[in-house]
Amino acid sequence: MKSFRAERIDFAYGDKALLTKASLKIPQGSIVGILGPNGSGKTTFFDIACELKSVKSGAIHNDFTKFLYLSQIITTPPALRMWDIFKMVTALSSDEHMSQPQALDKLSLWSPGIVDRYKDIWNKKSSLCSYGETRWFFTLSLLAISAEFVILDEPTAGVDPEFRHYIWQCLHGAAREGTAILVSSHNVDEVVNNCDYFYMISQQRFNYFDSGSEFMRRYGANTLDDAFIRAVSEPTFAMRTAVLKKH
Repeated sequence: MKSFRAERIDFAYGDKALLTKASLKIPQGSIVGILGPNGSGKTTFFDIACELKSVKSGAIHNDFTKFLYLSQIITTPPALRMWDIFKMVTALSSDEHMSQPQALDKLSLWSPGIVDRYKDIWNKKSSLCSYGETRWFFTLSLLAISAEFVILDEPTAGVDPEFRHYIWQCLHGAAREGTAILVSSHNVDEVVNNCDYFYMISQQRFNYFDSGSEFMRRYGANTLDDAFIRAVSEPTFAMRTAVLKKH
């Protein structure tokens, strides 16, 4: 089975270490989440995965030949309509021509409820779209392009609950068809509820969790948010329990 793997990687900005002996794996057909506070290295790691940055040591192994990356910040030319942006994105991201009917056919298989809303925004000027609309339109358009590995940096940030639901429906649909998906979020609940497993960045490493209950138990917390806070603010406790779990 194909996969993307980071094996004991080290990365630093000057003398400031960001990732130390950090390892993770994203297999084909899975949705894997990354949690971490601002500045913990999520976006930097995505740049490493896309070969925009190089690790100091360790290894990156990528079996996938075609992957897509949606960054955290999206800007669009205000004069263009969304269908212009769709054509531009698909032309830059795919070797194959992608038409609106082709995109709609794929999205309708994953989330029938999104199709009419997706078509409604098609002729809307970019300048008249909210950030949330632009965000989910980009996310769904990229998912409609056939790719083996998709990296999404906070795809639901600024998106209302309805479209978060549609985005996750489409992510699950793409995963069922074999796409490997790596996604970051500050919403602990949506990562726990939608990802096959997830990693919490703590102590400059990727700490693996296969469920929300394990996450809370590892940090002695009663809620997911409390577990997140303890992982961030109690590094000594996090390191000690992670070592005990490993052994």
